[in-house]
Amino acid sequence: MSPLGESRETGWQRLQSGQPVHLSSSDRSACSLRLPDSWIPEQKRVSRSNAIALKVAREAIEDAGFIDCEQLRSPRFACVIGTSKGPLDEYHRGGEPPANRDSPLPFVSLWPSGPLAHLSASLGLTGPCLCPVSACATGLDAVLRAVRLIEQGDCDYALAGSVDASVNPFVLHSYRRLGILATAKLPPSASCKPFDRDRSGFVIGEGGAMFLLMRDDLPAFRPEKCYAHWRGGVSYNDPAGLTQLDPTGRTLKRLLSDLLAQSHLCAEQIDLLHLHGTGTSSNDLVESIAVESAFGDPEHQPWSTASKGAHGHALGAAGSIELAWMLLSLRDGIIPPVTNLENPDPDCTIRPVLSRPRLFPVRHALKLSLGFGGHQIGVIFSRGERPAL
Repeated sequence: MSPLGESRETGWQRLQSGQPVHLSSSDRSACSLRLPDSWIPEQKRVSRSNAIALKVAREAIEDAGFIDCEQLRSPRFACVIGTSKGPLDEYHRGGEPPANRDSPLPFVSLWPSGPLAHLSASLGLTGPCLCPVSACATGLDAVLRAVRLIEQGDCDYALAGSVDASVNPFVLHSYRRLGILATAKLPPSASCKPFDRDRSGFVIGEGGAMFLLMRDDLPAFRPEKCYAHWRGGVSYNDPAGLTQLDPTGRTLKRLLSDLLAQSHLCAEQIDLLHLHGTGTSSNDLVESIAVESAFGDPEHQPWSTASKGAHGHALGAAGSIELAWMLLSLRDGIIPPVTNLENPDPDCTIRPVLSRPRLFPVRHALKLSLGFGGHQIGVIFSRGERPAL
């Protein structure tokens, strides 16, 4: 779920078409793209992020088509759901903390682990449960940790992903002071311009995505339901600053090199890079430097795309939403263009998809996520057997 659409397929079609999202009056006056309230009816009883979490979890389980209540409640079923922060909306509503007024929310909802706790209780989960908090890399971190739980034998299945609902004055004012929000006098759906020479920052989005992971040697494994196969994942830290990257891209270069080695793939075998692409001046440049170091000149690189221009930067949910788009590229053989990239920055030496979707048989794809404070995560997936739509 993202501002592009209430479900996976509606959002995917809108991302390909380039059709801008519908803007509320509050979105037009702020650097934000918010989900319509009508998509999240349960938020009257639980926090907004908790309601999003349950909705996208149910979509993932239903889409898998073979998970029943007994499997969900088995100790061999794990759940790894992250977010970047607790529900700051609740502190803004009414002007004082919920503890000092009547609130329908349980105390646990105020923690970053609130969405995980709500899911666990709603679905009756009894297996391993983790809540990674890795800033804007949280979504990929959740998937990476879920894979590790399966690899070390703690579970056979895992529901993994992230959610975020951070469109509120606390976050907007903080990010504006940090100088990372888009300053272009354009609608929010056109303001974030990853890798464009006129880029000035990002707008804040919200939403979430979740994935059902499982061992492929289980009797229940159904190849025709498989979007992709895991190849590898690496997590490192760049200590350069709160929002800045090392301008040489040293850590990110090492991450890409080690990720390819772990995945037993060479650079020439990667068909698609789904980049972090925040639209900030320095970070897009550093990401490009690392890509060129790992993959060579643009004409020898895989195709690159980035989607934050379409749906905003969903912060803790960014990695999972963008991973979903990458898995759909693997399924359908379609690479969406870099949204709002009109005048490519010649210093950003990547091979972007421009203007319209590119039909391409994507076999191996790499996703990068970078988080405030230094989090850097990369994963590689190979195409599964799920037929294209």
